[in-house]
Amino acid sequence: MTARPRKVLHVLNSAGGGAALSTLGLIGMLRADGIGACAVCHDAGTAAEREHLRDAVGGAVLFTRLYWWNRKIRMPLWKRPLAEAKQILATGWSISSAARVAEFATRMQAHLIHTNTILTPEGGLAAHRLGLPHVWHLREMLGPGQPFRLWREGPSLGRYLAQYCSKLVANSQASAAQVRDWLPDDLLEVVPNGIDVSRFRVRSTPDRGGPIVVAMVGNLTSRWKKHGLFIEAAALVDRQLPIRWRIYGHDPSQAGRRVGDAYVDGLHAEIARAGMSDRFEWPGFVAEPADIMSQVDLLVHPADSESFGRVVVEAMAAGLPVVGVRAGGVGDIVEHGVTGLLAKKDDPRDLAACIDRLARDPALRRGMGLAGRQRAEGEYSLAACAAKIVRVYELAMARPLKRAIGLPPSVAVAHSD
Repeated sequence: MTARPRKVLHVLNSAGGGAALSTLGLIGMLRADGIGACAVCHDAGTAAEREHLRDAVGGAVLFTRLYWWNRKIRMPLWKRPLAEAKQILATGWSISSAARVAEFATRMQAHLIHTNTILTPEGGLAAHRLGLPHVWHLREMLGPGQPFRLWREGPSLGRYLAQYCSKLVANSQASAAQVRDWLPDDLLEVVPNGIDVSRFRVRSTPDRGGPIVVAMVGNLTSRWKKHGLFIEAAALVDRQLPIRWRIYGHDPSQAGRRVGDAYVDGLHAEIARAGMSDRFEWPGFVAEPADIMSQVDLLVHPADSESFGRVVVEAMAAGLPVVGVRAGGVGDIVEHGVTGLLAKKDDPRDLAACIDRLARDPALRRGMGLAGRQRAEGEYSLAACAAKIVRVYELAMARPLKRAIGLPPSVAVAHSD
């Protein structure tokens, strides 16, 4: 019988966000399969998010500073040296923080470490110290022109990953493609993120009455979501169609009622120039995705730098068609012509044409929405994700990392069972 871990230490870079939600759902499914959990989490996230993580692992969590080895490219240039200096002091350039992770893994008697982001190295370093298997999860888009840049890239990154993980899991074919050429053939696995499909309900009648609600979901602080492209496309759609446009997510300008920042104010100015201010709505941040999807007829996701696209699967789970772009993880999730339509990257006219087509055809929206629900249940449920991750764990257990020589007794661990 193939060995599987009885307890997994999950390393997270935040208690909030898509990666944390995916990890929390996975922890629950693994517990039902007899695999316990504990966690180390970078000291980030709201109090409610931290409490949710604490509850998920029965209190077995350590919140501590972890070293983020990405190059902070979304931070102003003048701030980067200061940010790097602060985290070096807090983590000892990942050496002291990795020791804390190793000590916690020992205390919790973890059999495997699973790092749920590529941005922090402590999980691999701790597993190397202890001679444990390490699963490293790639949930980010990396490299030139992408949201994240690492200090190591290309063959150098591949060599590092091969040394410090037993298995590398990518959450889409798009994220896997970034590193596949630099890795041994048997190291990489692709496992899509899972969501709790049961939380979403497909409307019994597709026609809610009133205008068609076409929405984008993405905080206006996440500029790479490409809100401007959504607005450009909206301005090109036939204005005779009864459409209400919405952007869900935190808006620092409070729907244009006060000065935000250059990016947000520019979006509101663009809508005003297009003469569409009265057709755009800004509901702000809505915590429950199912509530959003119950109010929407068509989801548009114009971002091309998503490694996965959780909101796309949530829309599909609610029986909504999706308009996305032929890039990133969204291009993996949406089946063009089946569960939605895919436009060319950065092409507002093509994006508008896709929206226009679905807005005119309620039967097409209904058919694609139902197909999306079926695909969400089969490919992106928590059960489907957990089954694949358990198999990855089994493979990883057969190839623990080589234990570091001269390990201090305080972080030594013996798993004779």
